[in-house]
Amino acid sequence: MLSQMQHEESRLMSFNEEELAQHHLDTQAKEIAEMKARTEPFEKRLAGVNITVLPKVYPGGIDSELMCSAIGDPTNKTVLDLCTGTGIVAVKMALSGANKVVAVDLNPEAVKNAKFNAKKLGLGQVDARVGSLFEPVDNMTFDIIAINPPYTAKKPADKTEICFWDEDNATIKRFFATYKKHLNPKGTAYLAWADFSSLELIEGLAKENNTTLKLVESRKSGSGLATFLVYRLIDTEMSM
Repeated sequence: MLSQMQHEESRLMSFNEEELAQHHLDTQAKEIAEMKARTEPFEKRLAGVNITVLPKVYPGGIDSELMCSAIGDPTNKTVLDLCTGTGIVAVKMALSGANKVVAVDLNPEAVKNAKFNAKKLGLGQVDARVGSLFEPVDNMTFDIIAINPPYTAKKPADKTEICFWDEDNATIKRFFATYKKHLNPKGTAYLAWADFSSLELIEGLAKENNTTLKLVESRKSGSGLATFLVYRLIDTEMSM
């Protein structure tokens, strides 16, 4: 006899495209509700680092670990971590040898969380700032830029929901239009994405902004219904 889990997996695998999209939306809504209902912090281990997750902050998961793996060794480099959440990518980079890390998020609770984790781990080189994408860093440039943006084109009701939802995918559109201005010569940018969002969107944005997407990391979710991806962005104008 099939177990309850096997029955559920079989049901999910039979979804058509529309049903699958609704499943991902429902999953995100459930996780958002859990974030909003949480009143106490909890501990989580990601990318080999023990972090604290505060209420109303996305805990991170496969996407965060893939990003840390994709970047690799940041020794003596400057790093900008956009949509930082708990600050997991920022603190991992600092622990791995980056000499300066700026972590940015539009959710003030996420920035509070990133500051908490940096302080807990004794990482004075991490500077967490509230704001939208590059606004908090003015004209600063970096050796490495990492972004794990909201994937789903849906209007968020508040700043907790922006970890998953973004009206008209405005965040990733603005990122592609401006990221090169904040990269040092020979600097590298990394983008986290998922196959349940529009791959055509990021491919089109890359082409419009003279960028090639090179897939460097990918991993399926536990259900097997989603694959999380990390791309290295290559400036086609510089590589000519």
